[in-house]
Amino acid sequence: MDIRKISVIGLGLMGTPIATLLMKVGYQVTGFDIIKRQMSNLARLGMRAVNSPKEAAKGADLIMLSLPSWNAVLEAVEGREGVVEGVQRGQIVVDTSTSPPWESKALGERLAKIGIDWMDVPISGSSAQARVGNMVFMVGGKRAIFEKIKPVFDQIGKKTVYAGKSGDGATMKLAINHTLYLNQAAAIEGLVLGLEAGLNPDVLFDVITSGAASSDLLIARGKDMLNSNFSPKGPVVAANKDLALSLETAKQLGVVLPVGALYQQLLLKAHYNGWDREDATVVMRIYQQLAGRTGTTRRSIGKRK
Repeated sequence: MDIRKISVIGLGLMGTPIATLLMKVGYQVTGFDIIKRQMSNLARLGMRAVNSPKEAAKGADLIMLSLPSWNAVLEAVEGREGVVEGVQRGQIVVDTSTSPPWESKALGERLAKIGIDWMDVPISGSSAQARVGNMVFMVGGKRAIFEKIKPVFDQIGKKTVYAGKSGDGATMKLAINHTLYLNQAAAIEGLVLGLEAGLNPDVLFDVITSGAASSDLLIARGKDMLNSNFSPKGPVVAANKDLALSLETAKQLGVVLPVGALYQQLLLKAHYNGWDREDATVVMRIYQQLAGRTGTTRRSIGKRK
């Protein structure tokens, strides 16, 4: 079966660029979001907006979920006017959200009983990377279904990987996110150390992104971090959720992750400060406050007179 009609449920930071890219490469896209403005913006680009996940599921060759929490996934799939009310046997539902592996696997088993193929397909990449198709998709579920959906994801991302059985994609995403946030912590500490020592921020950024300590995160967000610009690419609320999931998974496996647990405390402090909608790198502001700083650099990077 050729996939031509794709429905995207959840048109937020990741769902919007996914739907946009799908339309650009020629798919017929239907979309739903509880925020009507999100649908209106994409409707102007050619997306068909509908009023419920049930309506989005009807007649779709592929149904994609991009939602902020597992509760939102359950509501969209099994809730009132949910996906299960609109699907037919043989349809494919993929979850690109960051979800608990054990819950994802259980939902897949429930959907299998009504003839629906469920795949966990989380994404490695920020919203900024998603807008330009710089995403890696990790797929858990039946290998045969992976082969069917892989061409779709190949067209909107840079890599599509078969992770293994149901839940393995979700688990791989948690391992990657855990690594990402500890990378973020290391970047913050190094930058704060350099700034507090009075190093030129332009030179600090140039050297740190040119040598062994460089990372995609530093290249993409380092200048913003040095300029105390924490506009959200990966907000605090998402980081707290993701780290809580990786730590819970570790607990279930009997694995100890002490550094991740410590960094989550700093993210929780950002939450308590009311910074949920700011980028998770706003933790840098906490470090600066601990150092007696106001959260601004001595001179904006890249703005020499």
